[in-house]
Amino acid sequence: MNDGSISRELYQFLATNFHQDWDLEADDWQGIIDNYVDEDPTPAPLQLLAEQIDELRGSRQEPELKEFLVRQVGVDYGPAPLTYGEWLKEIANRLRLRSTQAGPGTAPPQV
Repeated sequence: MNDGSISRELYQFLATNFHQDWDLEADDWQGIIDNYVDEDPTPAPLQLLAEQIDELRGSRQEPELKEFLVRQVGVDYGPAPLTYGEWLKEIANRLRLRSTQAGPGTAPPQV
C-alpha cells in the first residue's frame, strides 16, 4: 500500500508492472518498460514519471528504498546485480529515452 510519499501514478506504474508475474509479460525489465511505453507513448507523462522516480531515489537510502519498494509498493523484482537505486535510475533513463522516440512499434536501442 502506498504510504503517500509517492504519487498515485508512480505507485501504479511500479506495482502493476513489476508484480510477481512480470516475467510472463516480458523477458526483462527493459521489455516491461518498452511494453508500457508502447501502450501510451505520450512524452510528457513518461518524462514526469522519470522525474518522480528520480525523486524517489533521492529520498531514501538503499536499505530503506528496497524495503519501501518490496513491502509498501509490492514490487516483486530483484534487480541484482544492480541495487534498487541503480535499477530505478536505469528505468528513469529508459523512460526518458523512449519518450523522445516516435510512437509505438519503434524499436528502442539496446541499453
